[in-house]
Amino acid sequence: MVLKTALQFAKDFKSIKDVSLRHKVKHVLESLKTAKSVNDVPHFKKINGNDKAYKMGIGFYYLVGIITSEQEITLMRLLHRDQVLQVIKNT
Repeated sequence: MVLKTALQFAKDFKSIKDVSLRHKVKHVLESLKTAKSVNDVPHFKKINGNDKAYKMGIGFYYLVGIITSEQEITLMRLLHRDQVLQVIKNT
């Protein structure tokens, strides 16, 4: 799959200080790149209410992506689970 990242995702990733979490995220990014479709990536689940939005839990963090075409995904956010609720409430 073609993997794109939103500017906000890059900022979220840079703000993470935990080295092991950064390695886990990089591993997930590699698995997304080599996957033929979203269904090939384990633990990448649809978000209820939106056919193109997906999430994946990585420790206490959530990676949120949007499918923009059959072979392309854009990663939007990488947030701590407490922050996800705050972002959803503010939108």
